[in-house]
Parts: sequence; structure tokens; C-alpha cells
Amino acid sequence: MQRFLPAAPVSRLALFIGFLFLAALLLARPSKSGDFQEYALMTIALASHGTPEIRVSDLDTAAKLSPEPGFVLVHEALRAGMRKGDLHPFPGFVRGKDGGYYAIHFFAYPALAAIPFKLIDRVGGKPLKGFQLVNLGALAILAVALFQFTGSPGRAIFGVTMFLLSGGVLYSNWCSPEFFTASALLGGLVFTLNGRPYLAALLAGVAAMQNPPLALFAAFGPLIRVCYVYAHERLPARAALRKVLTGHTVLASLLMGLLAAAPVWFNYQVFGVPSMIATLATDPALITPARLVSYFFDLNQGAIVGFPVAMALVLSQLLAQDRLRWLPHTIAGILFAVAMAIPSLSTVNWNSGAAGMMRYAAWGGMPLLYLGLTYLQRAPRWPLAVLAALLLVQLGAVRLARSYTSVEFSPAAKLMLDAAPGWYYPEPEIFLERSMHQDGAMGVARVAVYLAAGTPVKILLKADSELAHASLCGPAGRVALDRAEGNYPGGWRYLDGPPRCTQGAPARGIGK
Repeated sequence: MQRFLPAAPVSRLALFIGFLFLAALLLARPSKSGDFQEYALMTIALASHGTPEIRVSDLDTAAKLSPEPGFVLVHEALRAGMRKGDLHPFPGFVRGKDGGYYAIHFFAYPALAAIPFKLIDRVGGKPLKGFQLVNLGALAILAVALFQFTGSPGRAIFGVTMFLLSGGVLYSNWCSPEFFTASALLGGLVFTLNGRPYLAALLAGVAAMQNPPLALFAAFGPLIRVCYVYAHERLPARAALRKVLTGHTVLASLLMGLLAAAPVWFNYQVFGVPSMIATLATDPALITPARLVSYFFDLNQGAIVGFPVAMALVLSQLLAQDRLRWLPHTIAGILFAVAMAIPSLSTVNWNSGAAGMMRYAAWGGMPLLYLGLTYLQRAPRWPLAVLAALLLVQLGAVRLARSYTSVEFSPAAKLMLDAAPGWYYPEPEIFLERSMHQDGAMGVARVAVYLAAGTPVKILLKADSELAHASLCGPAGRVALDRAEGNYPGGWRYLDGPPRCTQGAPARGIGK
């Protein structure tokens, strides 16, 4: 690690980051996807009156910035609900104990965006680009962290490019904190290795205000550095612990914990609960092994969609000659990714709007990319052909992720369902909503069928639903469930191939 770096490499990296800034701001529009309306209204509120309370005047400003028909309906419904004093005037907004209205997400990210939002608005520009500036600022900080770690502008630029191609570019223009959180988490891990615990804690702590699972960084950050020092410097385990776990490390973790706790305090003050999101939009019963596998490996929206190279590099570490020395570091990184994934599994909207890889995995998979980049850093030289191959694979992953929406099966999922349906069992919400091409279908539908060459090859049904049985086997019919697969929450079961009816006969168009 080099503390002082020559000016020429610094200027080369600065030129690269400057090019990314210009390209993003001039060629790309802010994306109004995901929970945009919440973050936009909070940013408008903070920029106009310095509080996260949503007022009717903020809706008037939002209406001018988002005149699209869908947002017009949102603004009208929210305005009407607020004037009537509704507790829940519109999904994502709740009346607080003080009678004001607030978004259910915290306002750390909107507070960062409010400054450039206001400045751009004053000079007559497009203020929503303030979100892009915040995202690009986090990317610049990540580039500095990688430069300090590698001591090479080329390796730092490669690391930034890998980050962008590992899901970053998919969310870079979203007016929500996915890109910022991913940049801050990866940057925080690298700054931890650089011996800058306070900067790492600040980055990860601010990101944890929007995505609470990042609070685990307070424990895993120091642990990962201990494992890295143990392997890289070849110190005994106790010596590595003494070197890393200093008073500064403890204070940094406390700082990170305080930042992560700020939304809990705010929610108690405003709503009387520790987390309004957890109250309204999660169900602990949904935390299942099937969802954990889905989080990482689902072919539609799992982490594997955005991190194929990182996952391959992690596997390579487990097979490398020095794997035993580096095994604690590798395991610590994997456990961090898994630990952050588990709370995300409770969301009731699992198949939510996404750019290929699901939003939780876009930042939750960063420990895997961290492991991949630190593994490459151990190599004394990087063959150009190998680097080009890695980037090409990730570029292909980005192109595939952009080729379908969250209510369509991905090309990889279609291939698996057509060729080997018995080997692929998506989490039920994913299968149902993508089969029916309808967001929210999980709440109303009771059966979904995937056809290959006109023949049903996979069926998902709610086993206790008479409507599901009747739709597959006719009125008063019953589907044989002796070969049904899975026992998912809500009673969902899979059938491979046409339904076998114990009563009635398969409905027309379902099977023979």
C-alpha cells in the first residue's frame, strides 16, 4: 500500500473519473424506477424546507418534475389522502405521530441529494440530476480507495470498471440508494484494508441508514481485516488481532453503529416503532433456505446475474494453492454477504422492480466482488487477455440483465425451464409474476403454468385453493399432489409436467 502516490498516476485516474462524470450527466437521464417517488419527495422536502416531512407544496413541485401519467395519479392520490388525514394516504407514505406525512424509508440519501438538487434548480438545470451527482461522488470515493490499496492507476481503473459491470451500471442512474450503497460498501471494505477505519465507518454507516443490513459492517469490517492481515502479512492469528483491534477500530465500529441506529431513533420518534418498513413490508416467516438460494443463484434476479466473475473468482480462491492461509478471509467475506442477505429475505415484495439483479443483491453482493478484487491484487502481474476476458463476461452479463424486465423470465431462466425444468424451482413469487407478466399477481392468482412447445412443463399452484385445482382439473376436480415439489410459505407447490387429476380432467389447454 502506498501512502503517497506520484501526480501522473493521480491525474490519469482523475481523468478517468471525470470522463465517467461527463458521460453519465450528458448521456443518461435519471431513472424514475424503484422507490423513486419516496426519495424524490423527501429530497424536494429537504431542499425546500429542511425537513423530511412531505407537504402539499412538495407534491406541487414533484408534479412539475414528474408529469408522466403514472406519477400524476400518485400525486393526486397522495394529495387527496393527506387532505383527508388518512393514516396511509398512499403506499410508501404514513402519517406520523405529529400529524405530518413521511416516507417509510429514511432520508440520509435524499439529504445528500438535496444539496446538488437545490443548486441545479437555482441555475435552471434539471434538479433530478442531483441523484446522479451523489452516485458519481460515491464512485469517485471508491476509485480513491482502490487507488490507495493497489498503488496502480490501471488496477484502480480496472476495479472501478468491474464494479460498474457487476451491477453498478444497471443502477447508476436510479434516483434511489442502490448504487450509492454498493459504492460505499465496497469502498468501506477497501478503506478498512487501507488502515482508515473512520472513513470506512462513515461510508458504511451512511449507507446503513438506507439499508440496515449494512450495520453488520461494524463487526465484519474489522474481522475481514484481521483475516486479511493474517494471510497477507503472514502473522500469527494473535498478532493479527492485536494489530487490527486497536482503540481506533473499536471507536470506528461504535461510530458506524451510531449512524446505523439513527433511523431506528427517528422511526421511534415519528412513528412509535423501530422500523416502519419492517412493520409494513416484511414477514419473518418468509426467511427460508429457498429464498436464500434465490437471493444468490436465481437465474432471473439473483446475485449470479450481476456477479458471475466475482463468484468464479471466489471459487478459484477456494481451489488455489494458498487457499488454506487465505481461507479465513474468504469465509469471512462470504459470511458477510450471507449475513446481509438474511434480513432481506423477509420482504413481502420479493419479485420487485429491478434491473436484472435484484436491488438487495446489487449492494449485498459487494463482499463477493471485494474478495474477487483482493484475489486479483495478489497476482504480481495481470495478463491483458485475462482482464479482457473477465470484462467481456461481465459486459455480457450487463447486456443480458438489460434484455428483460421484472415481469419476464430472463434468457437463462427460459433456457433452464425449456431444457431442464426439473432442475429449476424459482421462488414462487418470481415464477408466478413472471409467468403471468404482472407485478402483484401473487396476491390474487392461485396457479401459474409455464409452457414449452405448447405443453406444460412446470406448474405452480396454491395447494389449498379450490380455484387452483378447478383451473387445472375442471369444476370439482382435484390435482394429485403426491409428486408435488416444495412446501413454500403460503402452501405453494410445484408440479413438473401436465397435471394428473384424481378427480375431473385437465382443463383445456393445460395438459393431456
